[in-house]
Amino acid sequence: MPSQLMFLAWGSPWPPQSGGALRTWGLLRELSRAFEIELIVLSQAPLSEEQTGMLEKYVCSIIRVPMKTTTLRDKLWILARMFTRLLPYHCASLDVSFQDAPGVLQRVRHSPDVIYASYGHWGTLVRDQKAANWILDQHNADVDFWRVYASQTSNLLLKLAAWVNWRLADKHFRRIYASVGHIISVCEEDKRLTLDLAPKAKIDVIQNGVDCSYYVPDIIPRTGSPRVLFTGTSAPRNVTALRQFVRNVLPLIWRELPEAELLVAGNFSPQAQAEFKTYDNVRFTGWVEDIRPSFNRSDVFIGPFEETHGSKLKIAEAMAMGMAIVSTPKGIRGFPLVNGESVLIAHSDEQFASQVVRLLTDPVMQERLGAAAREVALSTIDWKMLSKRLIGIVQLAQRCVQCNGNVKRGS
Repeated sequence: MPSQLMFLAWGSPWPPQSGGALRTWGLLRELSRAFEIELIVLSQAPLSEEQTGMLEKYVCSIIRVPMKTTTLRDKLWILARMFTRLLPYHCASLDVSFQDAPGVLQRVRHSPDVIYASYGHWGTLVRDQKAANWILDQHNADVDFWRVYASQTSNLLLKLAAWVNWRLADKHFRRIYASVGHIISVCEEDKRLTLDLAPKAKIDVIQNGVDCSYYVPDIIPRTGSPRVLFTGTSAPRNVTALRQFVRNVLPLIWRELPEAELLVAGNFSPQAQAEFKTYDNVRFTGWVEDIRPSFNRSDVFIGPFEETHGSKLKIAEAMAMGMAIVSTPKGIRGFPLVNGESVLIAHSDEQFASQVVRLLTDPVMQERLGAAAREVALSTIDWKMLSKRLIGIVQLAQRCVQCNGNVKRGS
């Protein structure tokens, strides 16, 4: 019989409409191959019948805990928890939400099974107790995330809030990392940042995976104006990168290729899109159910990030889709891409524009780099490759928990 596993999801993993949900969905599906999963979902909205039906294909049971973040009373309660218990915002919202679900809270805190927590915030529930059966999946380095966020947002109020969260997270996550049995980072860089906070922590790396059997490039040659692609949501990190590219790099590309287009695919808000409405050759798709046609209708993918955290699932998708990629060094953080072989790396605006023009005017090189990027995806970040390592980590944690239980019973 498959072993039992409790999985804690921050929001419904399906449909996967953000980078965090994409990773959670991939983790959940791969773990379901080896374990019977009890899923606990913390979400603002109730799960729809469609969501429940899809999740039940991979889990044995689902418990939903309402997230208390919508009303003014909720928000004031969260702020009070932040400053009385010195918790970062998301950790305080989790703490508040579980006050109305004491039965589920006790179940999570005292479960004998291995618990796979999909975000670092979840560790708040066991910050004051040893939780050797917990595996904490970071998604991003929990502390450095807020430092980067504070540097990227232009809103002064958000910048102050991010700075406060950064300082609170620095102390809070040190306690969490010392409590849980295992931590999973998405890249070696995040692992090193976490070890700086918790030198004795047990940390493995499971990269941001991609399903290469789903993300498959269209082999039909594309026609029309040369097109550059950027994907994502209107999170500050994406808007900052897009703004820098449109203002500083795109005009240099247009000098050489006036007909070149920039396609921005993904859930960018109307407010974010409005900033770029004066540029005739910049087009937004808005939210799309399937991102793959945007890749197939474009020639070059860009990752113009000056500072970032974690690793970019958009880069993983572009690799799987066989796209020729131009990026800053930070943009490909966490992926084993090699300059000149599977990616072109740019260190300045001028070099970035030159590399994009080079690829747009050289379809042979474009095809070669795209094919090499897909090969890297197939061999390193395809979920088929990552699944064995992921399942092995959880199975090892189970054996450790069982051994500790036997020792306690025999003592």
